[in-house]
Amino acid sequence: MSKRKVDRWHELCQLVATDDGRPVREVGIWTEKKLWFWNRYVDIVTSAMVGHPMWRTGLAYVDLFAGPGVCVIRENGRRIPGSVLIAAHAPKPFRRIVACELNPDLANACEARIANTSAAGRCRIVTGDCNARIHDILSAIPESVLTLAFIDPPGLDAHFETIRTLAAKGRVDLLVLFADAVDALRNVGQYTTQQDSNLDLVLGVDSNWRTRRKELNDCTANRFRILLADIYRGQLRQLGYSQFGEKIMSTRHGPLYRLVFASKHERGLEFWDKVTKKDKGGQKDLF
Repeated sequence: MSKRKVDRWHELCQLVATDDGRPVREVGIWTEKKLWFWNRYVDIVTSAMVGHPMWRTGLAYVDLFAGPGVCVIRENGRRIPGSVLIAAHAPKPFRRIVACELNPDLANACEARIANTSAAGRCRIVTGDCNARIHDILSAIPESVLTLAFIDPPGLDAHFETIRTLAAKGRVDLLVLFADAVDALRNVGQYTTQQDSNLDLVLGVDSNWRTRRKELNDCTANRFRILLADIYRGQLRQLGYSQFGEKIMSTRHGPLYRLVFASKHERGLEFWDKVTKKDKGGQKDLF
């Protein structure tokens, strides 16, 4: 009889359950679902690819909005691991972990927490705006590795030129929080009249989103969000991405944002589809 695969999420949460006195990031309850999916993706990719003949040079992990390493769910006070600690505890180790955080206090907290893991010697923390420091981030990534990049900004903060620079490194699988509802939809009036708005910077040059929005016969909130997602995927295709997955994160009040997964290889999407087939409770996910 085959051995039942253990879900490590509970174990990871136990590792951060005790308050260590360092800063945390307060998040909504939906964040656990997002990080649970990402943990499963890290699990399956590292298990399959670390040591694989195709990737003798190993795997790297990049986080552009790393935070302090631990999140606290505001609705219930539950402590859960941030994405960098998820990477540090991968079943098979990343050759390099590179994490960028704008806030120096949060960056120091993340570094201190990583120092207590086996990944300490393989991790570099970059402090500052990831859009300004992307070349420093790239310099820390070894050549010819498979890179998993987690891009989880609070809003429209990950510039497309930053994604372009990162994607040029080679085989880089992306999971991007695209803030279509919590930012783009909420601030569309401001962005429509503003030159080089956050939405322009996130969608990249020649996105023509204003023109395409005007061309919609019935520009409902949902149709505008779908249009933005289509434009974003189209821009990513120009960078060599051909495989796309998506998860819409919502509350009972409506959608918040979508997670856009992108890979240059069909195997990446195969992994993503496998880990997102069911939700944390074991039910088929409808989003």
